[in-house]
Amino acid sequence: MKNPPPILTVHGLWNRGPEAWLLRRRLKRLTGRPVLQFRYPSVARGFSRNAERLASSIEQGPGPVDLVGHSLGGLLVMEAIRRVGAGAVRRVVLLAAPVRGSASARRLMSLSPGGRRAVGESAEALVRGVDLSVPPGVEVGMIAGSGAMGMGRLLGAMHGVHDGTVELEETRFDGLTDHLLLPVTHTGMLFSDQVAEAVADFLRDGRFRHR
Repeated sequence: MKNPPPILTVHGLWNRGPEAWLLRRRLKRLTGRPVLQFRYPSVARGFSRNAERLASSIEQGPGPVDLVGHSLGGLLVMEAIRRVGAGAVRRVVLLAAPVRGSASARRLMSLSPGGRRAVGESAEALVRGVDLSVPPGVEVGMIAGSGAMGMGRLLGAMHGVHDGTVELEETRFDGLTDHLLLPVTHTGMLFSDQVAEAVADFLRDGRFRHR
């Protein structure tokens, strides 16, 4: 592609974007493309409103974008791509996004009212998951982790293969173009060279390199 689109990253729950600065820097180096971030209040504002703001940001840009969403940010991306016009989004990489709902979030919320407040206005999306339909012309890749260390494990919520917070099966759905499992934790994937390279591969080729 002669002029590949910019990359827009979307952070997860309890984050504001700085935690992914290394991933953004690596993606800029690997792709030679502008890498931007979308920031949103993950606890204080409702999921639908945040998705609406993300969709507006995409449509107000100068042209199509590629999206990278981590965890809850991946759920927002899935919701936003259904709200934008055709051609606004080209490729998407989801990083450990529990698109089918999060056992960790359900467990945290069941422990006490404080757990429910910690998840805040994103609770429904994290509990139920999101619409998994993918608009025509959009390619979606998912990177899941098998690092098995994190909040979900501490809460006793994890089963099967997981990254410590999100289970492998919570990341699978039929609309994916490709799926890749890497030996990283939920937060650790933001700092992983291997993950950054895999994201760049998918954004360039529309598929991962399964080494």
